[in-house]
Amino acid sequence: MDHMQTLKRAWNILWSYRALWVIGIILALTSPSGFSPGSSNFSPDLNVPGRYETTPPEEIQRELEKLGELFSQGIPADTLETLIRIGVLFVLAMLLLAILFAIGYYVSQAALIRMVDKYEQDEEKLTWKAGLRLGWSRAAWRLFLIDLVIYLPIFLAFILIFGCAALPVLLKTLAGQQPTMPGIIASVGLVFLLIFVAIIINVILSLVLEIIRRVGVLQGSDAITSIRQGLEVIRGNFKDVFIMWLILLGIKVGFFIALIPVAILLAALGLFVGGGVGFLFYTVFQATTSTLVAWIAAVLSGGILFILVLAIPMLFLEGLRETYLSSTWTLTYRELNLEMLDRSSSPEESNPSAEVVA
Repeated sequence: MDHMQTLKRAWNILWSYRALWVIGIILALTSPSGFSPGSSNFSPDLNVPGRYETTPPEEIQRELEKLGELFSQGIPADTLETLIRIGVLFVLAMLLLAILFAIGYYVSQAALIRMVDKYEQDEEKLTWKAGLRLGWSRAAWRLFLIDLVIYLPIFLAFILIFGCAALPVLLKTLAGQQPTMPGIIASVGLVFLLIFVAIIINVILSLVLEIIRRVGVLQGSDAITSIRQGLEVIRGNFKDVFIMWLILLGIKVGFFIALIPVAILLAALGLFVGGGVGFLFYTVFQATTSTLVAWIAAVLSGGILFILVLAIPMLFLEGLRETYLSSTWTLTYRELNLEMLDRSSSPEESNPSAEVVA
């Protein structure tokens, strides 16, 4: 397998097939690994000598005192009922958002795989809307089932092992006794061992899952069959898969390093824009309303602008990265499949006991 040729081909597809960018951005936004360009801890610097106090304003202090009295005296029944309703609505909203993100993740992942494969077959470029329709299929559902079959047993096993690690300390604590030093050492040791095993498992899954997913999407196999056939492809071409995994790992690390100065510049720009707008909002609201409202308006407006200035360019770059990585793995799988078919068609190299993924 010519790895450099595959990487160059994926690069050409990335820049010539712009519809993939939209799908890649959706994938980056909904990825379980998390697109987190940064958190906003913005608060405008309003300590201008002679105008603003360096201590919290009296209005904020009074509001905090009222809040403390509310909790010390007990929350009224109607207020408590309102808080419970808000909490339930918040949980339902988060659950709905998680479902929507999961749908977006698997649909965009299937769309990228199928769009690149279709482009390689007949050089047909689809629009991003047509690509999403291509991803909105059983292929996305198979990707979900593949992850469920793989990750659910691992998750349950980790929960069980973690419970066993915490059991000695927990039993002593429930019995009203001080945990013994050997028990604490054993628990801490098991936790560190669990972390080490989790890292190893994550590395292994990152090596095999990309091929398995493409078997599920492009071959239409069920979850169990996709896992089995994907492992067979990897076992028959382990060297090529491992080299491509190492190359892409290096690209990921290089991309992360290259993003550091970009993120710093965007964060500085976000602080400048958000800080300026926040200061403006504070000045306007402080003159027309209360100081507390002015602070809330300043923090919200400045924080939102900071996040937008930082997140939008980072999300675009992350979408390009996801598009390139997905295209490379799809091309790799196609190349491995062709090589396996070539070997099976050569009598001197064919192995009757080997199952070729057609």
